[in-house]
Amino acid sequence: MAVFSIFELEQPFQTEKLDQVRTGKVKKVFGGKALSAIYKVPHKEAIKVSKLGCEGDEHHYEFHGGPDKALLHYCSRHYDSWKAELPSSTHLFSSGGFGENLVSRYANERNICIGDILSIGEELIVQVSEPRAPCYKLNHRFEVKDMSLRCQTLARTGWLYRILQEGSIRPGDEIKMLKRLNPKWTVAAVQHYLYIEMNNVDMMKEIVVLEELGEDIKKIFRNRLNKKFEDQQARLLGDDSMVLNTWSEYRIAEKQMETPQIASFVLEAVEPAESPAAVQPGSHVRLKLGGKLVRAYSVIGGTENRFELGIAFDANSRGGSKFLHEKTKRGDTLTVGNITTSFPLSKRADHHIIIAGGIGITAFLAAAQFLESTGMSYSFHLAVASDVPFRRYLDPLGDKVTIYSKFQGNRMDIPTVLARGDDNTHVYCCGPERLMEGVTNAAEGIGLPKSNIHFETFQISASGDPFTADLTISKKKIEVDASKSLLDALRETGFDIPSSCEAGNCGTCQVTVCGGRIEHRGTGLTDEEKENTMLSCVSRGIGEVSLEL
Repeated sequence: MAVFSIFELEQPFQTEKLDQVRTGKVKKVFGGKALSAIYKVPHKEAIKVSKLGCEGDEHHYEFHGGPDKALLHYCSRHYDSWKAELPSSTHLFSSGGFGENLVSRYANERNICIGDILSIGEELIVQVSEPRAPCYKLNHRFEVKDMSLRCQTLARTGWLYRILQEGSIRPGDEIKMLKRLNPKWTVAAVQHYLYIEMNNVDMMKEIVVLEELGEDIKKIFRNRLNKKFEDQQARLLGDDSMVLNTWSEYRIAEKQMETPQIASFVLEAVEPAESPAAVQPGSHVRLKLGGKLVRAYSVIGGTENRFELGIAFDANSRGGSKFLHEKTKRGDTLTVGNITTSFPLSKRADHHIIIAGGIGITAFLAAAQFLESTGMSYSFHLAVASDVPFRRYLDPLGDKVTIYSKFQGNRMDIPTVLARGDDNTHVYCCGPERLMEGVTNAAEGIGLPKSNIHFETFQISASGDPFTADLTISKKKIEVDASKSLLDALRETGFDIPSSCEAGNCGTCQVTVCGGRIEHRGTGLTDEEKENTMLSCVSRGIGEVSLEL
């Protein structure tokens, strides 16, 4: 990013086109932790703008709205900078991410000044009132612990308008500079004294007399002149319930080979919790690996402070297992997501049958230990090519475990394994597609209810019924046939959609859904996120869906 004097205009701003107009409704976000209207959708049609903002737009926090905060404008070029600086959150940096109402490419905090009067379209006249004050919700929105602080430090917050003349606007309207009243005071210059050089009395005296500056910002400067400084931490971080813990740092405490192809990793939290929760059966965790890679792995056991993973080296690896096997060593630090339970044991079952193939064993070791410790009825069946990983966990389970070795010619007879099952038996399977097909067919053959059969896989099929995707921004319509993923269809149409695991686990390829029904697959989204996003690599639309692209 170029460096400018705080009083230097980046470039003269006269006119450009409005790219998007966006509005949003208040709803639960960030796993239900907060209420916000930060997720806004773009509109093709004209939107009426009154003194309080766009028709249909909402604000949860009372101080986010009002006459001085009627519209939020954001420069879309900033998203390119954010992607370069924070590659692990690349998939989240796209127009609308900051909850803005107006999107355009050239106007920005260094060429827009407090008090500027602009026209948008043929009717609307607005005036720049103040910089946007970023809050802790941006940390959660972009999964970066200090995102709100970064925004204000770099002067990439966006800015707010008051409405001088009401009217309607739509994408493609011309944004035109009508009058500049305070050429010295760009939005970035005000932010510098608001957030960086906070004790410059002379400059604060100049700022508080800017007639066009919003009253809330003036009040901050008045208080500082009276030696009353605000607590910014509450705004930047939120209270204890909102401190971002989506990603944390873990150190590789142990790394050893279980077989020639499978390595185990024990990860310890750099900042351990005082009362760490135990790993529950059917848990997985996401890891950020080597830049943009995000991969999900089953958790073998432990607690949120110290847990173990088992990872097989894949000869066709797209980077994940290769990175962990070849590039990491004991003592290295990894960025790790929250431990999430996505494949739990049924609470209604009288008997549990676990079937695993190869590295699929990692999905069930915590479950088997739980079943053994609670005295519940179960059997564990493991098919391997030759070497048996994690024997130290299997041996204490005694005759509850049966191992089938291809090398020794001892193959699993799936119908025999399932023969003991009845309506109160639940079956869990993780392994190669051939193994899962065998379980499906055998279960049907003996009449086990489909609701009692559970599969865990990191190779989810992306095929299914064909559907149509209506792209609301580009005004395109694409057909996704039965054998193709939405991700592939979008890329063929020219969209550069970021992706990582391409198996529905990491969340990198998510796209915003404006309307329609979705068949969600994979573990990469929370239930809350599924309300307005989908994974383009594996999930599918039903009939016709609208996407914000």
